[in-house]
Amino acid sequence: MMINAQRDLRRRNERAKNLGLALYFIPALIFYAVFKYFPIIYSSVLSFAKWNFVRDISWIGVKNYVDMFSRTMFVTGLGNTFRYIVAFLPFFIVLPLLLAVLLLYVKNRVAQSAFKSLLFIPTVLALSICCMVWLWIYSPSFGFLNRLLTSFGFSSISWLSDKSFAFGAVIVVCAWKYMGQNLILFMAGLLNVPEECVEAAHIDGANEWQCFWRVRFPLIMPTVVYMFITSVIFAADRAFTAIHILTTGGPSYTTTNLAYVIYEFAFKSYNIGMASAIAVFTSALYLIITVIMMKTLGGFEYHE
Repeated sequence: MMINAQRDLRRRNERAKNLGLALYFIPALIFYAVFKYFPIIYSSVLSFAKWNFVRDISWIGVKNYVDMFSRTMFVTGLGNTFRYIVAFLPFFIVLPLLLAVLLLYVKNRVAQSAFKSLLFIPTVLALSICCMVWLWIYSPSFGFLNRLLTSFGFSSISWLSDKSFAFGAVIVVCAWKYMGQNLILFMAGLLNVPEECVEAAHIDGANEWQCFWRVRFPLIMPTVVYMFITSVIFAADRAFTAIHILTTGGPSYTTTNLAYVIYEFAFKSYNIGMASAIAVFTSALYLIITVIMMKTLGGFEYHE
């Protein structure tokens, strides 16, 4: 009898504990249900409809998915999204990793901290503030870059309205903003590499390049995978702020990406069905790219 009573008491305590844990999860679940899952489901439903916020919803099947490939803005935005991905990789992965490796060899801790702080400062600023600063730098009449060019005898350049320069101008702003953040993440990954592995490689006769490529780089692959995924997210979605403030997608859709195309259809053309279809397509595309990268790059795991 005593054993059964103790067993029942343990069960009641476990149920009470599980109930307490569930109560902690409920607010988060409600938040995600209202602000995450419901918009996703509702947007998926609207992708099969025609709606402009005013008229009644009319169901048109997969017409939005078929028609979006005939829209110049969508096709250009899709191509630009892949261009952004390729253009961001050197600034989001290669250059921050190179700088992180070089900073490891700066033995003076004060100098190392100073370099990291200088490179990280843009990260703490809002992207909108960074864009406003660069609007002044890019200004064709009184901007710093054009004043520098004219001082050397060159003519001024319309950095944000010239098709030849607008795309690169957006890339520079985003790279300046986030390169320091990725540098710190790579530094954290490199500092977590066991020194015993590096020392063992040195004892076996490996040079610095071989130590990096054969030892350090494989051990920071989870960080590299994370950087690849976030670069894709930024190219498809988070670059919207820079595009909207600097170029508003122009000139002639040169700087649009999929996120800005969704904004154009939803809040300028009021074509909610088309915008929803493009949003679903973008999410599916990002999911496919992420799965491919996780499979090819080995995911977030490594083997010592």
